[in-house]
Amino acid sequence: MITEMLITKAIEKFINNLASYISKKAPEFCIAQYKKHEMKLNKGLPEYIKANYQRCAFVRTLLKRDRPTELDKIYEPLQFKIDDDILEEDEIKLSIASNLHRTIISGYAGNGKTIFLKKIYKELIDNQVNFYPIFVELRNISSDTQTLLDYIYESIKTYSDSFTQEQFTYGLEKGLFYFLIDGLDEVSDSQQSNIQEEIIRLTLKYPDCPFVVTSRPNEFTTWENFYVAHLLPFDYRQCQSFIKKIDYVKERKTEFLEFLTEYKFAKHKEFLSNPLLASMMLLTFDEYGDIPAKRHIFYEKCFQVLIKEHDASKGRFLRPLKSKLSHENLEKVFMYFCAITYQKKKYRFSLQEIDKYIDLASQTLSSDKICKSNDIRYDFVHSVSLLLQDGSFFEFIHRSFQEYFFAKFIVNDRKLELENKLDNIDGLFSFAKLNFIAMIEDMNHDYFETEYVLKKLKALNEYFESIDAEKEPEKIFNKFTTTIRMTHSQKKDKFYLMIFNPYNQFKNKEMLINSFIFLKCKNFMNYGKKLYIDLSCNKVLKIHNEYNNFNIKLNMDKDKTIVNVIFDSNRELLIEFNCTEYAQYIKKSLNDYYHDILSRTKKQYSIIDEIIFKNKRLKNIIPG
Repeated sequence: MITEMLITKAIEKFINNLASYISKKAPEFCIAQYKKHEMKLNKGLPEYIKANYQRCAFVRTLLKRDRPTELDKIYEPLQFKIDDDILEEDEIKLSIASNLHRTIISGYAGNGKTIFLKKIYKELIDNQVNFYPIFVELRNISSDTQTLLDYIYESIKTYSDSFTQEQFTYGLEKGLFYFLIDGLDEVSDSQQSNIQEEIIRLTLKYPDCPFVVTSRPNEFTTWENFYVAHLLPFDYRQCQSFIKKIDYVKERKTEFLEFLTEYKFAKHKEFLSNPLLASMMLLTFDEYGDIPAKRHIFYEKCFQVLIKEHDASKGRFLRPLKSKLSHENLEKVFMYFCAITYQKKKYRFSLQEIDKYIDLASQTLSSDKICKSNDIRYDFVHSVSLLLQDGSFFEFIHRSFQEYFFAKFIVNDRKLELENKLDNIDGLFSFAKLNFIAMIEDMNHDYFETEYVLKKLKALNEYFESIDAEKEPEKIFNKFTTTIRMTHSQKKDKFYLMIFNPYNQFKNKEMLINSFIFLKCKNFMNYGKKLYIDLSCNKVLKIHNEYNNFNIKLNMDKDKTIVNVIFDSNRELLIEFNCTEYAQYIKKSLNDYYHDILSRTKKQYSIIDEIIFKNKRLKNIIPG
């Protein structure tokens, strides 16, 4: 009750101060309109501000799931990088508010992007800043036809029917709104480009309104009026400070911090540099006394810890799950639930949606026992805390858990061919799914290599077999890219090719897969980087001038030295640019890799077949 009163008082003071600021900014307009009670921006907005302040001032943490925690008590200031400059959090916030810099906060899942926006929102109120903060979660936009501006207006109007479109437009034009737009990467593919374009248009049309947008790392080349601030992962000091702030048994935290040397932090930086995963690390360490080295083992232990957290004690008597499912079957249902929703690109669910997906997932159980969807939902949310409930909506405690359980489903299921499963995942080799594919491979390397990589290699090698790489280099390169990029090495005055980025958004699906496969070749790191194109800058300039009817682009530095060359994968140009040796290298590397896998796999099966099962002959069970 006291907290509620303090929040109300703070917001009333904020609104009064802002109303005074508005009247000074446009007195001739405000005085007349305030008297008529037609254009008071603080009519309707206080309710909106209060509701969102409550959401931003308190958060639910993994370690305290039954009650909200004050954000300020656990918040650890962040660091950002813009170009080569490392900036503290306060520097970023100052540049946004005072210099009206439009800013994209780019960071990976769980690094604290949303929490950072909540911190800004709360501080705008606490510090009585002359902006109305507007917190926007893009994942909640309901349809492809709803514009961002309409969605924002409707979200404010939800708290007061008297808030008009005219008031909203006035606030935009006077620069009174501070937009905090969360989760650009969570917008559906069909909405993505429209939302991006609208945000850029809004910043140009309403230049006095600050805009902050969060997203996973992506290409932001079209966002010309935006700064891109890369959210840096926790360093050792930040991780220690964060763990100290967490509300957890003091003795357990002390043990963990004593274990957490700089060496251990460096070894497990992938997990410990992420706030949410660092919390999970504390839980798993408390249970197992160590930190797992591999991602999938970490997530598996997390699940086991969360299951045990549900029990009343660590003794022999265990509380039954509400669904009456065994822990094994509950995990199986959740695994299928994650598989279905991942493929549907669903990360947040209404009550009706979540029960629909749970019902589908529960049908995979071989048992005849019927479980109610709402009982399983209760277990997902309350018993194992893998889902969070936010009002009438539900979401994953962290999207990486959805990735993990879908990856586990792919590896565990052997009814469908792995190649078929993976090839039917949209954007599998996109940058956003880099960790996902790595987790599948890490869970069962042999299965991934023999059932996926080997089959892709076989198809490539069969295609390349009849190709003369020296005379037809484009037929080799076109399997990976249609655009060749050569980067200059000043030390050698030679060039090397940069064509095997498997996460380039401009490549088609086949090229992404082929690039991914090629980068796994054993001799790529040993030989590929040493295979420079024997070509001088003068030769490049000569070719550029002679073949001016071709699409050849030269990028130069301030000293007019060639930095890189970009051209279409054309036979004549590839030969002129001495790329044929590299084409031969690609063909040979893939062939060597294919036979290397075959040799290792046959040896492995030979041991299994002849030594363990005493068979005299190796059966023909090797793919390819």
